[in-house]
Amino acid sequence: MIAPRPRARFYPVWLPDGAARRQPVVRRRPRLHPMVGATVMAVLLTLPAVLYVSVRAYSAEAGYTILRLQHDLARLRAEHARLSLQVAALKAPQRIERYATKELGMAPPRQSQLATITVGPSIARVEVPAGGGGVFRTVVGWFGGGEAEARERPR
Repeated sequence: MIAPRPRARFYPVWLPDGAARRQPVVRRRPRLHPMVGATVMAVLLTLPAVLYVSVRAYSAEAGYTILRLQHDLARLRAEHARLSLQVAALKAPQRIERYATKELGMAPPRQSQLATITVGPSIARVEVPAGGGGVFRTVVGWFGGGEAEARERPR
């Protein structure tokens, strides 16, 4: 079948003068899909609720941790008191003497086993070095590096 080809038709259009063409062309922003806006709104509305719940959960966990540590502290204080009483009982001189005589078979020394030693004044006198002893000894003295001491800690 042979069909005639459609003709192109031209319609005359009257354009305004050049003043209208100099105006800036306003471009339209492409529209977003409505689901994008709904998703953004849903996130913005649920985010504060999620943050609130997470903060409350963290504070509850911290509260339980504090409670557990308080129970541990009370248990350790009771154990410390029990051990302090046990140390005091074990340090008693009567207990030590009873243990030494009954368990170890010890006895007080007889008079023939005792001896006295006399110390002359030259041996008993301890000489302390005169002067500061230099910068090194001064610095060591500041950090407690003097002579060693054996004593119990003050309570």
